[in-house]
Amino acid sequence: MKELHLLSIMLLAISSSLDNFGVGVSYGLRNICIPLSLNLIIAFVNSCGTFFSILLGKGFSGFLQPPTASYLGAFLLICIGAWIIVMEFRKKELKSSPSLTPSEKTSVRKKTLFSRISSVLDDPFAAGVLCSGQVTMKEVAILASALTLSNISTGTAAGMLGFSLTLTTGAAFICNVLALYTGEKTGHYSSARMIRGISGIAAGLLLIFIGLYEILN
Repeated sequence: MKELHLLSIMLLAISSSLDNFGVGVSYGLRNICIPLSLNLIIAFVNSCGTFFSILLGKGFSGFLQPPTASYLGAFLLICIGAWIIVMEFRKKELKSSPSLTPSEKTSVRKKTLFSRISSVLDDPFAAGVLCSGQVTMKEVAILASALTLSNISTGTAAGMLGFSLTLTTGAAFICNVLALYTGEKTGHYSSARMIRGISGIAAGLLLIFIGLYEILN
């Protein structure tokens, strides 16, 4: 079994929690506080998704030679990171496009499941799934589901790389809680919109770095 790479595990946990940070900023910009209990629920559901996706990745790697599984997992992380960056730039172009009305932009983004998830995580209020002045269990369920689905592919790649199931899941849980809390607090500042805009690109770059790090080590 491949030795543990603690740096990669921590960076993967941080990368997967940047969506939580962005959601937290959305709440903070509207002066809505997320109770710790609901934050923990979202992190728990997200961590469960990480847990089972890592198991899935380990199952896939069982059919391959260890070196092959490791390289394939690292390559998958690089591809996911590159895809995230491309999608972030596409979203920015879509938002700045003068030829589309807001309703047309929304309809374009809702064509695929990924687009729906991306809309929710980019700005859940603008996506129309959150509209109350306080966090409800329905909103928690929507956010937890979207955050979990967005991290399945990275968890699968982590499993193929041989990452520790316990350490990766635990790190993801802690980072998810901290990211959502920090994002909400950050949202009270005027510069928060700019920070939220670069979180997706940062996540993609982290995944590419992890993939390259694993290949080279």
